[in-house]
Amino acid sequence: MRSLVLIPGLLCDHSLWNSQIVGLSGSAEILIADITEQRTVSEMAAAVVAKAPEHFSLAGFSLGSQVALEIMRTSSHRVDRLALLSATLGGLPPAVETAIHQAIATIQQGNFEQYLEAVYPSYVAPGRVQDKMLKSCFIEMAHAVGMDAGLRQMRALLAIRRSFTNLNQILCPTVVIGGREDRRTTPAAHQALAQQIPGSELEMVDDAGHFSPLEQPGVVTSLLQRWMTA
Repeated sequence: MRSLVLIPGLLCDHSLWNSQIVGLSGSAEILIADITEQRTVSEMAAAVVAKAPEHFSLAGFSLGSQVALEIMRTSSHRVDRLALLSATLGGLPPAVETAIHQAIATIQQGNFEQYLEAVYPSYVAPGRVQDKMLKSCFIEMAHAVGMDAGLRQMRALLAIRRSFTNLNQILCPTVVIGGREDRRTTPAAHQALAQQIPGSELEMVDDAGHFSPLEQPGVVTSLLQRWMTA
């Protein structure tokens, strides 16, 4: 059976992928990467590769997508296929970079809970801002990862200063998945990424913001199933 490594995003854990784990377990042996202990994206990528099988399929969400692209830069020969969710060419859009700097300042002042309450609406589609279960999952994941790990992850994102230069050398089957209402990683950012990877497929998910695996779990699982079995 094929192995599938799933990399969560900023302040996310395995709960991000709960629906995908259930839906894809018949197609692959699933491993959830841990990127909470490292300080840079390069260190995160090295840690993921060190615990991964010799050959594996790879899916990364948000920060996890940046780790996945770093893995493609250093260890592409081990990756059979690639899925990038809520992803950019490399690094943060200017508005998000500013927001991350503000987030670090807020959290360092001891206002972690206030930060989570304030930032949640920007991560989901407008129609899901009042979704109590979704918000609860968002906040519970963040607390499970913890403030200190979150700060490390934010600084790792800020340290990415340029786009990945090897995108046109990614030759394995690749899908780029984004929320059509994502205000942090916009549809235009997803399109720009997909255009740089030869033969990649771009899939935009309706009624979803940044957190498409949680906002539209069935749709995302179906897209990944098709990607896994193509």
